[in-house]
Amino acid sequence: MQRYRLEGFGGIEKLATREEAIPEPGAHQILVRVHAVSLNRRDAMILKGTYPLPPRAGIVPLSDGAGEVVAIGDGVTRFAVGDRVTGSYFARWIDGRLHPEIIDQLGCTLDGMLRCSTSNGRYGCLSISPGRKPRPSPAPG
Repeated sequence: MQRYRLEGFGGIEKLATREEAIPEPGAHQILVRVHAVSLNRRDAMILKGTYPLPPRAGIVPLSDGAGEVVAIGDGVTRFAVGDRVTGSYFARWIDGRLHPEIIDQLGCTLDGMLRCSTSNGRYGCLSISPGRKPRPSPAPG
């Protein structure tokens, strides 16, 4: 599977293509085949090194993307194979006040959407399937 990794700061020339194995979804994870991504201002700031939160070294960039669930791990109840999903910017923030323990962001401190497939935790995606009623989530833990 192809994915891009940010190998430094300065702009798009710091992106490197890598061939990596397609991940297997673990417990409470889904595997998404990414169909579309977009570049927004925040992503451009991360590429240039001007975003206030420093990205993790070698991060897969871009927070915005959408795709299709192609596999699910044990314990997944909110999604099914074939669901269309989009990434969740703050993958660990469900509700309430934002605090440092859940500040992780796609494309910055968590690998983002600029890849062919992604394995996301149970809260890392939102359903965008038309007519599909959201399934309740179990409590975190």
